[in-house]
Amino acid sequence: MEQAAQSKGFFERTQGKMNPLVLEHYYKKRMGDIAGSSMYLLNVMRAHVCMLAKQDIIPRDMAKALSGALSGWTASGGITHDMLDPAFEDLYLNMEHMLKEKLGAETAGYLPVARSRNDVEAAMWRMEIREKLVVLARSVIRHASILIKRAGDNIDSAMPGYTYHQQAQPLTLGFQLAALSAAQIRDAERIVQSVKRLNLNPLGSAALAGTGYPIDREYTARLLGFDGVTDNCEDAVAACDYMLESASAALLTLTTLSRFAEEVIKWCQNEAGFAALPDDIIDSSSIMPQKRNPVVPATVRAQARLAAGDFAGMAAACTVAYEASRDVTIVYEKTIAFIENAYDMCMVSSAYAEGITFNLDKLRGALDLGFSTTTEIADTLVRDGNMPFRIAHALVGGLVGSLYDAGKGPENLTYEALRAFAREETGKDLPITKAQFDAANNVDENIARRGHTGGTSRDQVQKSLHNQQNRLSGLEKELTAFEAQWKEAGTLLDAACRGI
Repeated sequence: MEQAAQSKGFFERTQGKMNPLVLEHYYKKRMGDIAGSSMYLLNVMRAHVCMLAKQDIIPRDMAKALSGALSGWTASGGITHDMLDPAFEDLYLNMEHMLKEKLGAETAGYLPVARSRNDVEAAMWRMEIREKLVVLARSVIRHASILIKRAGDNIDSAMPGYTYHQQAQPLTLGFQLAALSAAQIRDAERIVQSVKRLNLNPLGSAALAGTGYPIDREYTARLLGFDGVTDNCEDAVAACDYMLESASAALLTLTTLSRFAEEVIKWCQNEAGFAALPDDIIDSSSIMPQKRNPVVPATVRAQARLAAGDFAGMAAACTVAYEASRDVTIVYEKTIAFIENAYDMCMVSSAYAEGITFNLDKLRGALDLGFSTTTEIADTLVRDGNMPFRIAHALVGGLVGSLYDAGKGPENLTYEALRAFAREETGKDLPITKAQFDAANNVDENIARRGHTGGTSRDQVQKSLHNQQNRLSGLEKELTAFEAQWKEAGTLLDAACRGI
C-alpha cells in the first residue's frame, strides 16, 4: 500500500491530506473569507467549459455535464462556506473535488484541460476586484456630491484659511469644501482608471506559458466581460501590479477621507466651535459627562493610518520572482479587504459630511483673531503703490511683528499705524490711500479679489463646483458602461452554457 501511494503523482498525494496543524491554524481560518468569491470562480469555469466545447477540445456530452453542474451552483447562489473542506486548501480545489463527487472522476477530469489554477485565479481575481472598485467609486462619487452640495450652500460663508494650524488668508467655507471634493473626484478617477487597466483576460495562460490546445482566449474574454486579453501568458499569471494599483487607489481614497476627518475634528474643538456633529455621530465619556467626542471621524482617520502600514507589507510581498506565487495570492486577499474597508469608511464619512452643522458666525468671527488680511495689504502696496514686493512684505510684516510683541491684535492694524510705521522705517509716506488700505483689509474684498481660475471669488468657486459636477457625471457614465458590459457578458455566458 505504501508503494502504491508513492506511485501517485504529487498532486494526487497531497489533495485532501494537509497536515492537521496547517489546517487548524491557516486553511480553516481562510475558508470563511474565500466563499464569497465563488461566483467569480464558477463563471470563469463556465466560460472555460463553453470555450472547450466550442473548440471541440473535449467531448460535448462532458462539456454539457460540467456546464450543468457549474451553472447549477451559480443559480443557487454559489459555493457556500458550509460546502468547503479546509483539507482542499482553496476554493478552486474544493470546487474540483465537489465536481468529482457530483459527476464522477472521468467527467470531472475534463475540467482542467487547457488551463491551470494560476490563470483561473488570475481571471476571477480581476473580475472581483473590478466589481468592488466600481462599488467603491460610486461611494466616493456620492461623498463628493455631498461636499459639492454643502460647498454650494456656503459659497459666501467667510472663514480663515490655515497653514500649519495658523490663520493664513480669508476664504469661504464653500471654497474649503470644494477643495476636499476636488480631491475626492481625483480618487474616483483613479479608481476608474484602475478598472480600465486591469480589465484584460488572463484565462488560457495556463501555469505561465500557455497551452498547446487550440483555445480561443478572445471568446472567453467576451463571455467574462473583459476588454481584451493579456498579451503575455507569464505576465498574466505573475502580475500583481493591478492589485497594488487597486489597493493604492483605495488607500488614496482613505487618505482623503482621513484629511477630511482631521478637518472635522479640528472644527469641532471647543476652542474653535466652528461646527458640531449630530448626536448619532459622536460618542461621550463614561466619566466626563460634558464630552462630545468625534470618535467616528477619528475611526476613519485611524483606518487610513493602519492601511498605510498594511500597504507597505503588500508591496513588499509583491517583490518576489516574476511567477505565480502564494505571496501574490495573499496580496489579492488583502486587496479585496482594502477596497471593502475604503468603501465602508467612505460611507461612514459621508454620514458626517451630510450631518455636520456649521456655526457661520464663529467661522467669520475667527477672522478677527488673526492677521489674515495682511497678504492682500502687502500686495496692494505693490500693485497700487508700485512698491517692491519684498519691501512691502517687510513693512507690513514689521508692523504685525510689533503689534504681536505688544500683545495687540488685528484691530490695531490700521492705515494710520502702517503709515506711521512706514515713515519711521523708511522716512517715506505710504504710496496708497486710506480707502485702498481699508479695501485690502476687508475680509470680503480679500476673498473677492482672488478672481482668477481656482481662486476664492464667488464666481470662481461656482465655476469650480460646476466643473466638478460635470466630472462626476462623466464618471457615472463610465461606471454605468462597465456594469452594462459585464451584465451583457453574463447574458452571453448563460446563453453559451445553454447552447452546449
